[in-house]
Amino acid sequence: MKNLLYIVLLTVIFVGCDDRLEELNTDQKNPASVAAESLFARATREAVDNIVSMSVNDNPFRLYSQMWAQTTYPDESQYTITAREISLGIWTNQYRDVLIDLKDARQIIATELAEGTSGNSDANLGNRMAIIDILMGYTYITMVDIFGDIPYTEALDPTNLNPVYDDAATIYTSVAGNLTTASTTLLANTAEGGFGSSDLVYGGDAAAWARFANSIKLRMAMKLASTNSATSVTWANEAMTAGVITTNAQNFAMTYQTSSPNTSPVHEDLVLSGRADFIAANTVVDMMNTYNDPRRSVYFRENLGAGVFDGGIYGDANAYANFTQIGDILHQPTTPGVLYNAAETHFLMAEMVERGGYSVTGTAETHYNAGITASFDQWGATIGTYLTEPTVAYTTATGTWQQKIGTQLWLALYNQGLEGWSTWRRMGYPAFNAPPTMTVADIPVRMTYPLRELTLNGTNYSAAASKIGGDAVTTRVFWNQ
Repeated sequence: MKNLLYIVLLTVIFVGCDDRLEELNTDQKNPASVAAESLFARATREAVDNIVSMSVNDNPFRLYSQMWAQTTYPDESQYTITAREISLGIWTNQYRDVLIDLKDARQIIATELAEGTSGNSDANLGNRMAIIDILMGYTYITMVDIFGDIPYTEALDPTNLNPVYDDAATIYTSVAGNLTTASTTLLANTAEGGFGSSDLVYGGDAAAWARFANSIKLRMAMKLASTNSATSVTWANEAMTAGVITTNAQNFAMTYQTSSPNTSPVHEDLVLSGRADFIAANTVVDMMNTYNDPRRSVYFRENLGAGVFDGGIYGDANAYANFTQIGDILHQPTTPGVLYNAAETHFLMAEMVERGGYSVTGTAETHYNAGITASFDQWGATIGTYLTEPTVAYTTATGTWQQKIGTQLWLALYNQGLEGWSTWRRMGYPAFNAPPTMTVADIPVRMTYPLRELTLNGTNYSAAASKIGGDAVTTRVFWNQ
């Protein structure tokens, strides 16, 4: 009887230990399966953060667009890329943190659609896949605009550690087609919604995502305007017909929260870091002073006195207290991260009128004024007599239409560094300043590939570098020839 009691006791102990070991070996924070909604929400947050962030480790574009300058450490304003491996930061953030999550979310939804296991309608699941395709397309186009040729068709295959680099123009064509298909799907099923509360931007509004898709296609079209006018006209007309973002209420803008870790990355860089690394650049301040631009008091602080704005020397090590500082609005934790605003659409329409051949009504001046007005409204600035200032008014401002539209578009893209830089690359305006001891020819027109690619994917890297004309910051992407 005693031996039997021992056997029972030992059995209970071992069974209890086995259950405990299983519990200990289960990662409670990293579940084996993740819902598509969670993957999509995380990818959206990362996609916006990547573009909005001011981290010098992976986003130099407010500096490349010459909207901001630096203080103690001006390396990024002097185009030092490899010291902090900025290219690798961008590459990793987009492929690993955005595209892979979106791919996995799409695969989960496709399985749910095939098996009928989600509880959602087929139309809703189709909308969700369309929305994912839009955000993936935006991310790939962002990478093309930064690097040129990149891995695309083989990029997200975990069994292929050496993906080929696809032709940048071919990627543009592929993404444009995907955006069109996604927009058509969403507009045919607007009542079916999308990701609901897991959608951090549009809250499940299918029609809003369709407008964003068409707006990105319009942006792509106008980047082709000088190198492939026929395709540019076709894509732009298709986008306008399908419906694009025209009001600030439609902007692609993700609002952050009041407390960490969900505050704006800009708030983290300007406030939580406790550092004073950034000031307004003289490039943008001097221009806005010339225009007597009322947005100055929103974009910047009046720390030098009421109505006094003096930008730091771009590319130099400036004293933080001696120059105009970044505006209080960007120090707020909830300031939205914007990937596309209404002002951009109106300026692109002004450009379409000037170029001719596009299906757009109205005058260039009307759309130009609408773009400026939309920018003022977005930032809550009072426009006053700005539109009639001789240096601003379309009929009296000096320069070509490219200079007028390009400069005002660039000003309206404040806090959207990547597109500000792309506007300068594409239109040649506004005039940028060369850092001390450099020339304008030294300003990058693309980002070099990560050094890791040379080491780990050398054959494909070398082929891509040779094809685009060399892996250099002076090599132009295909739409900027």
